[in-house]
Amino acid sequence: MTNTTTIARHLSTRLRELDANCAFGIVGDFALRLFGELNSEDFKVLVTTDEQGAGFAADAFARIRGFGAVAVTYGAGGLKVTNAAANAWAEQVPLLILSGAPGIAERESDPLLHHKVKGFDTQVNVFRELTCAQAVLSSAHNAADEIDRVIRTMLAEQRPGYIEVPRDMVTADIDASTSTIEPSLPFLDPVALQEALADVMSELTQASTAVIHAGAMIERRHVESDLISFATTAGIPVATSSLARGVFPERHPLGLGVYLGALSPENVVRRVEDADIVLSLGVLQTDLTLGAFTANLDHKREVLCSDTEVTVGYRTYKGVPLWAFLPALNAALGGKTLGISHEPIADHAPFVASSASLTVERTIDAISAHIDERHGLLLDPGEALFASVDMRVPTWCHGSGYYATMGYAVPGALGAGLADPERRPVVLVGDGAFSMTGLEVASCAFHGVPAVFIILDNQGYGTQRPILEGPFNEIPALAVEKLIDVIGTGQGWLVETEAELDAALSAAFSSHEICIIRVRLPKTARSAALSRLGAALAARA
Repeated sequence: MTNTTTIARHLSTRLRELDANCAFGIVGDFALRLFGELNSEDFKVLVTTDEQGAGFAADAFARIRGFGAVAVTYGAGGLKVTNAAANAWAEQVPLLILSGAPGIAERESDPLLHHKVKGFDTQVNVFRELTCAQAVLSSAHNAADEIDRVIRTMLAEQRPGYIEVPRDMVTADIDASTSTIEPSLPFLDPVALQEALADVMSELTQASTAVIHAGAMIERRHVESDLISFATTAGIPVATSSLARGVFPERHPLGLGVYLGALSPENVVRRVEDADIVLSLGVLQTDLTLGAFTANLDHKREVLCSDTEVTVGYRTYKGVPLWAFLPALNAALGGKTLGISHEPIADHAPFVASSASLTVERTIDAISAHIDERHGLLLDPGEALFASVDMRVPTWCHGSGYYATMGYAVPGALGAGLADPERRPVVLVGDGAFSMTGLEVASCAFHGVPAVFIILDNQGYGTQRPILEGPFNEIPALAVEKLIDVIGTGQGWLVETEAELDAALSAAFSSHEICIIRVRLPKTARSAALSRLGAALAARA
């Protein structure tokens, strides 16, 4: 069945069907009509301070809700969101880029309109390299089908998509299907599935020790509950990749925390790398997720389950995707434990603050003592990401863990906080990354997301200094805790000792407003994880 609607209304309807009740963005004249028509009682376009920040907010929203959208104007706005699109492509996030554009009629004589670069198709051509599907809605005849095609492809591939809406097409009447979109999933071969199940179960029943290495596709394919059920029933401990933290509760007795090769604590490394069998489920095999390829995993003892196939040692089963394999593996257990040997990793010792100056390690210990199931964690690449390896996070934890774009976490807090209002976002970010997108703190305050921002201030790009020191690693010192005076709400602290940090965290976590804590660290400060990685790389060289 179909009904008559408009392009804008069909877009907002599809987004709401996907549990995306808002988009993030900044308006411009080519997008004014689009923004105006999208806004309604049950759908809003939420303003940010910058288009890139809007893209990161929508990305974080998508990681929690399963779909997100960023809305921008043509050219000057659209091209600023390319980095967010690249991040979403690399880390397989269904992020929809909605761009207003010059009208079809006004393009006919090829005029030199503002924001235009080369031709009117320049922007869509840029996004062809960064998205899995694109559409310019130039005709009312096929607009609904084109919208649905882009969204369907995004859901199937778990990648970003691009839709351009010329301003004279926003309110065009179209006939749109009333059926919801049913995305196609990676191909399943039932025979191969049964063969793979038999092979994996045979390996598991012979193993004395086993570990699950859980990756981002667990979340993308919405099989978190199957993972938890399988792991707890079988009694197999779980380590996550940097892109999948939170898919299994790290503070569970079977939780090992995050495995990133040599970046991880030695007790985690040994549990994973010495196991008789490692079930790698949906892990993106990148340099960062494998700790600069320091992961020492014996292929003969690995089961690699990707989005499309399962490999057991050197035996590959095509057409056995993660979405089907993990639920089937769980069912194959029949509710029986496997008798896998496992000793739970001890929790962090209680944090006892002293008057000593802060280190990165003690900062992480303090945060670990305060964060709980009421919070989610956003991480920026660099020392924040590395340092968090020694923290067992209680719920979801998101960051740019492979593409590694700086500036993700602060605007990410806006999207995550709106996607999951039951959990307060806690942001761990370096001073370099904060200087890039830190004004999105104001967006969080404006839209009612009372995030806690913890800035590791080592006066520069600290992760680069051990590689090559130079003045290019230095940045201006910013009293970011005073941003609360600029945005007119919240609390801010500058802390230099353990006692000051503990007091600030206590106050921040008991408050209900924006909080900014600047942790002043020596320029030479290094996380334990970064030190471990350096030692491993030095030994390998």
